[in-house]
Amino acid sequence: MSARVIDCVAIANEIKEEIKKEVEALKGKGIIPGIATLLVGDNFGARMYRGQVEKFCGEVGFNYVNANPAADATEADVMGIVKELNEDEKVSGILPLRPFPEQISDTVVINSIDVNKDIDCFHPYNMGKLALGETTFPPATPAACIEILEREGVDFTGAEIVVVGHSNIVGKPAMLLALNRNATTTNVHIFTAQAGNSDKHTTGADILIVGAGVPNLIKKHQVKAGAIVVDVGINRVKVLDEKGEPVLNDKGKPKTKTVGDVAFDEVCEVASAITPVPGGVGAVTNMMLMKNALKACKIQHRID
Repeated sequence: MSARVIDCVAIANEIKEEIKKEVEALKGKGIIPGIATLLVGDNFGARMYRGQVEKFCGEVGFNYVNANPAADATEADVMGIVKELNEDEKVSGILPLRPFPEQISDTVVINSIDVNKDIDCFHPYNMGKLALGETTFPPATPAACIEILEREGVDFTGAEIVVVGHSNIVGKPAMLLALNRNATTTNVHIFTAQAGNSDKHTTGADILIVGAGVPNLIKKHQVKAGAIVVDVGINRVKVLDEKGEPVLNDKGKPKTKTVGDVAFDEVCEVASAITPVPGGVGAVTNMMLMKNALKACKIQHRID
């Protein structure tokens, strides 16, 4: 068996076109969705993500606001900015980009965001609604996993879904989203592994969603024949030669490559379908964030 590689880029483009059509319809009513990012300081990773959000806003026709106070801004300064964004009718969704400087509390900032503008489900109110099966804004990455599976025609009812990793950002919400679709869900994590119990769960999964942040964690022997595997991981690792030695670039530094949490080549031998890394879940995640902002805009304008 050789797994079919799921074309996540095609899925992302499909969603993008759907969003663009809805944006055009809203513009006909004088309404334009918008996203504001909140970046305190100049963290490299956060700055790169900010640029992506701005790019995708442009592609789907959203307004974009870059709120970027200096790294030494006080918590009161940042809270003032959040208040302004909460009240700005041009801003449908607010996306806080972390990490924040040490003087800024994540919890204080997130809890101050209007729950109807919390487009990545950071606020406890929206996470609580997710747990109750009354989801307003599903977190973008777990939502991307579910969207991919739905567009692949997966029937969740009674399906054995195992989620590897129990983070608040991916693992827990992915499990809840699957459970809310009547799947039979199991969550395995580092403590499951330490107890020696991971494999008995993963090998029983019809669908395996892996978001542990460990490169090549899931191997062939841990996957049921015919399973669908969704790999959320994005990890940079050194390129090794046949002897296991690092391959060097022209400057004498080790070459690196991006891999997922799944040992792709060997798992392809047993899985029926798998998402690639790179070019996999991440592509759909970006569009799910846009989809949430579109929904937020409709809520704020009382549009069904």
